[in-house]
Amino acid sequence: MAEDATRPADNVVEFPETQGQVRRRHRRVWLISGAGVLVLLAILGAVLYFSPVLAIQQIKVTGTDLLEQSRAEELLEPVIEEPLPQVGQRTVEDLLAGEPAVDTVRVHAEPPNSLSVEIVEHQPVAMVPEGEGRVLYSASGEALATLTGERASTYQLPSVSSVDDVSDPEVFDVITSVLGTLPEPIRTRMESASAETVDSVTLQLTDGRTVLWGNADKGARKAQVLEALLNVPENEEAPIQEFDVSTPDRPVTR
Repeated sequence: MAEDATRPADNVVEFPETQGQVRRRHRRVWLISGAGVLVLLAILGAVLYFSPVLAIQQIKVTGTDLLEQSRAEELLEPVIEEPLPQVGQRTVEDLLAGEPAVDTVRVHAEPPNSLSVEIVEHQPVAMVPEGEGRVLYSASGEALATLTGERASTYQLPSVSSVDDVSDPEVFDVITSVLGTLPEPIRTRMESASAETVDSVTLQLTDGRTVLWGNADKGARKAQVLEALLNVPENEEAPIQEFDVSTPDRPVTR
């Protein structure tokens, strides 16, 4: 007999989802949602990366002394109008790489359109007269800057005035290395430094007294001994004119 068209269809028995199925379904939902969020973030990042809204309009440079502020700003001009997210540490370092006074730089973005560049310079330890100016050198013997006029007078550094000292790279490097070893308070008391050989560095104090330093070996120990000797109260009846710390374990005063 033909099946009754009005007869209701057989009910399908539904089984409840297992915990594993629920977890898999939730995981799929999260994966799809997460993928959508990542896509949106990628699109937003791309827009911001190239957006003219974040184009650099101002560069704030701090920390310059040996390097003139105007020169630093001139070197960094190529990043003006560049999107802020595209300008990082490496970009700024490359632009300043040719300046010997620059040791390190720290770059900070200041949205929407400012870039902050903090320059850390090498410390000068000696200066050499050159015409009307002074060339400042680091402890490694690197020429950092040439200063003239009032700028030159702001640095109280030992002078290496002998032409022979400067023309012999090995001797000159030893002199600047020795000066770099000195603590700042002692270095500021030095008038000049000279040497005929790498083993005969001599320092002249601003008060006229002399320090026989010798070579660059045991520099930290020699500096400690010299500092201690300079802090000894002077005997007016037998004033010390010379400090010999070339052998720091057996210093001699004369």
